[in-house]
Amino acid sequence: MRQIVKLSAGLDRICLALAKAALVGIALVILLQVTARYGMRSPYAWTEELARYLMVWGGLLGATCAFRRGLDPVIVSVTSASSARHQLLARVALVAALVIFLVPVLHYSFFGPNLNIERGFVWRGMGRSSPGLGLNMALLGSVIPITCVILLIHCAARVVSPFPTPRGDAT
Repeated sequence: MRQIVKLSAGLDRICLALAKAALVGIALVILLQVTARYGMRSPYAWTEELARYLMVWGGLLGATCAFRRGLDPVIVSVTSASSARHQLLARVALVAALVIFLVPVLHYSFFGPNLNIERGFVWRGMGRSSPGLGLNMALLGSVIPITCVILLIHCAARVVSPFPTPRGDAT
């Protein structure tokens, strides 16, 4: 059980660093775009596209970090002071929600109808390139299955970890 928690923590550090790098990259690319457009009156065609891809990668990787920290929306807060039944129900609901949402997304990332791998999302991207940068679209779209796998690992770590202790009264 400790191994999944360690794996989750290691992935979180990597994702957080990449999300931060993506945010810095967005700011620098947009700064370059604005400078080139208004300062030199010669905008680059690839800056907007690169900023968009950095936004998608940074946003999805950052979402995995938020999920690991328990910053995802909850209807009912469960802490270590909650009853064992409520803690079990919370864990079951968390796993069910993630599996119901992520497993189909992960499946269709790799497989199309009739389990045809050539009709899967990533495979279809292999034959296409982005217009401004010429990057393979499979590389750009691979963030979706990567995010799904990381979220499932974080979910497993949350299931085996204890719930947080209740916060003290602010008064």
